[in-house]
Amino acid sequence: MDLRGFKLFCGVALMLTGYLPAKAQISYGGNPVFKYDISDDVEKNAQAHSFVPNRAQLKSAEVYSISKPLTFAHQFTVNYTPENSGTWDVQDDGSRVWRLLISSPGAFSINLIFDRYRLPVGGKLFIYNTDGSDVLGSFTSKNNKSNGVLATAPVRGDQIIVEYQEPKNADVKAELLIGAVNHDYLGFYNLISLKTGFFGDAGYCNQDIACYDTDNDLDIRSSVVKLLVGGSELCTGTMINNTSEDGTPYMITAAHCMRLDRGGSTTLAFFNYESPHCAIVEGSKENTLGTKSLSITGGETKVLVDSLDIALIEMAEQPPAHYRPYYCGWTLSDAPTAPFKSIHHPQGDVKKISIFDGSVVASTFNILANYPHAQVNNFHWKVAQWTSGTTERGSSGSPLFDGNNFLVGTLSGGYAACGNSESDYFSQFYKAWDNNIKDDEQFKKWLDPEGNGAQYLEGFDPYEENPFERISNVETGDGSLKERITEGGYVAGHNAKQITKFAESYSGIKSATIKGVYIMPSEYKWNATQTIDLLVWEGSQMPQSVVGRKENVAIKTLKENKEIFVEFDNPVDVSGTFFVGYQIDYSGLPVDSFAVYHSANTTKVNNSMRVYSNSTDWKKASDIYDESKNYTLWLDVLADAIVYGDTQIIPTSSKGVNLFPVPSGGDYVYINSNNQYVNTVSVVDLNGRILAVKNVNFNGDNIRIELDGIPNGIYMLKVNLIDKEIVKKMVVSK
Repeated sequence: MDLRGFKLFCGVALMLTGYLPAKAQISYGGNPVFKYDISDDVEKNAQAHSFVPNRAQLKSAEVYSISKPLTFAHQFTVNYTPENSGTWDVQDDGSRVWRLLISSPGAFSINLIFDRYRLPVGGKLFIYNTDGSDVLGSFTSKNNKSNGVLATAPVRGDQIIVEYQEPKNADVKAELLIGAVNHDYLGFYNLISLKTGFFGDAGYCNQDIACYDTDNDLDIRSSVVKLLVGGSELCTGTMINNTSEDGTPYMITAAHCMRLDRGGSTTLAFFNYESPHCAIVEGSKENTLGTKSLSITGGETKVLVDSLDIALIEMAEQPPAHYRPYYCGWTLSDAPTAPFKSIHHPQGDVKKISIFDGSVVASTFNILANYPHAQVNNFHWKVAQWTSGTTERGSSGSPLFDGNNFLVGTLSGGYAACGNSESDYFSQFYKAWDNNIKDDEQFKKWLDPEGNGAQYLEGFDPYEENPFERISNVETGDGSLKERITEGGYVAGHNAKQITKFAESYSGIKSATIKGVYIMPSEYKWNATQTIDLLVWEGSQMPQSVVGRKENVAIKTLKENKEIFVEFDNPVDVSGTFFVGYQIDYSGLPVDSFAVYHSANTTKVNNSMRVYSNSTDWKKASDIYDESKNYTLWLDVLADAIVYGDTQIIPTSSKGVNLFPVPSGGDYVYINSNNQYVNTVSVVDLNGRILAVKNVNFNGDNIRIELDGIPNGIYMLKVNLIDKEIVKKMVVSK
């Protein structure tokens, strides 16, 4: 047995309190069993080995060439089972618990690959670190796959515990075999950019997708996923539509990305890993980091051709509705038109976008990562020089979209970087369509299963009829603040004013069902033993009655400058104005133990933050801190079944019309109708009242709509076209 880099303890020595948000894969609730039961004898007989990356391994991540994935972890081949490792305990109810602690000193995180995973009904598996700040699970029999493989997301820290809870009288014996343990030596959760001297922001010329698409109009951004392949390499992939439009979870990427997982069974796809808002963290040059809590593990390779550098994976599960997935469209055109866009995860960072306004040309590219496989001549699109942005390691496999947002290729490699004029190369989708006869060497078999002969296909939202929406009061251009108050402590956290409750007000919605809350901590204590409660209230101007609650969220599970998604145990139905927030206490803690980012300035439209203390009751934050400013908490809501106002005005999912600037810069807003004829435009408030109707009767990319007499606020703009009506959300800020 190869134990290099690991330390095995037959037991666990820790006590964790509070709710631990299970994350990073589709899982099914519950909590681990925590007990003080480690013995001196167990620790004395433990085996310990270490892994230290050499200079060549660290240096390889700096190389500009992106013809290889970004390797961030060292893999150890192991053979750990409940029969040969760990310890069993019998619980009072007759159930049994198996635990194995694995340590790899110096690792930023550890992830596992189970070569065999099959649980009985009622069995639960958890993976967590020793301070309880990172928990995966539970994984259950619902995670059983036909191939018997389970790859897990990284867990922070250099020690992790695997815990299996076996029910009394289980119908079958669990089959668990850990075949690989991966030591993260770069920092999966906090990558520092090797090109700028700090891991964590990609090359300086890259643009966050949240800053490019501030109105969230670009459907295709939701099709792009971050890939963790074989437990140790990072790439980018894209969910892609097929002519049956049945939601089959096909994901397209580059063949060289799959070199550690040619069968597709150990690949994880992370959805919506992007900055939640276009804002820079106060006092730094970094953007806020999105959640990594939405992912799918494993799949089956349908197409893999090294010489063409193409791969198509069918993921094992359809992404659920709250992942808000999108399957991109494609075209078989041999002459795609500009502007071209590539959305990607450079250095494993949050989602970026690169733009090329020129023409792509057929070229030959030698893919070093696929050596010694011969390459096909003139099989790639050459992007001569990016107009904005670049690509890096981790971008491999990312899509190239044409001016109609159709996929036309996937990234094989190149030498483009911030500050140079080098080229990048994308495989040509249309040539890979039916270039070969074999089913596993062509896309046509899978993406046109009925043989319709389609030459192009629009994108597909499988949950368009009842989509989940992320509701936010953060406005374009808002900064993320963690202001202190004069007396001590933070505006949105523990402070000397002893404020115990913080809430964000949401109005203009008649009814909705809340699944969970996105929360962005600005301050936390890693060793805090305290918890917070997340609450949902209904009310009018201020919170009144509690209608939903998530108790005992451990502060130490929250990460500064990293968004976390917390799901309520049961969906929360709200009607009318509602409030979402958190409650803290001050028992034995300094006044700066926990805080959440907020926005505050004199030009904001929203003044939606509320605070509560025993001495003041509920107040607007502006009444407590600074009456000249409007305040908003960085706390967003994920909800579905949303009814807007009395007339159920819902922003249209169609992206055929764009508004700019956002928010409006004065008494007007411009519409780009994308060559669609516009009859009329109506301005409607969130209660459904029509405030103005403008006759247009032409199309164009700079249609000016006057907003004179419309006060600052949030509105719906109803754009009446010849054959349909599109509704856009609009912020007026004068």
